[in-house]
Amino acid sequence: MSRDFFAFLCNEVISIAKTDTTYRKCTPLDKRVAIALYALGFSTEYKTIGRLFGVSKGSVCNILQDFCSSVWDKLALKYLPSTFLTQEKIEECVKGFEKIGFPQCLCAVDGCHIEIRPSASDAVDYYNCKGWYSMDLLA
Repeated sequence: MSRDFFAFLCNEVISIAKTDTTYRKCTPLDKRVAIALYALGFSTEYKTIGRLFGVSKGSVCNILQDFCSSVWDKLALKYLPSTFLTQEKIEECVKGFEKIGFPQCLCAVDGCHIEIRPSASDAVDYYNCKGWYSMDLLA
């Protein structure tokens, strides 16, 4: 990601910025955005991300939720058409899933293992149940 796009993103999600209190300094906006992007871009545990950025596991979780909500609130109206998710489309999807035996279902997620070659220190984290090293891809 370019610095210009990162700055643009920080400007768009400025609502997630916090202010310092008398008890502690807040996590700066650019660091909050970096934490959220890292969490979204890698399948790393919140605990590990927290250690990388010097924040708690709970803070990573809260920052990610705030970031995703803010991105949706600010950017969905600009970049998604108004017909993106209408009531008619939702009902059409639900009916389609009902026809194939999945009542009250709106969408489906599938996953696959992408083979990787991790470093020796990361090998334990990526060893899958099939007996080789991989990262999960969900789509």
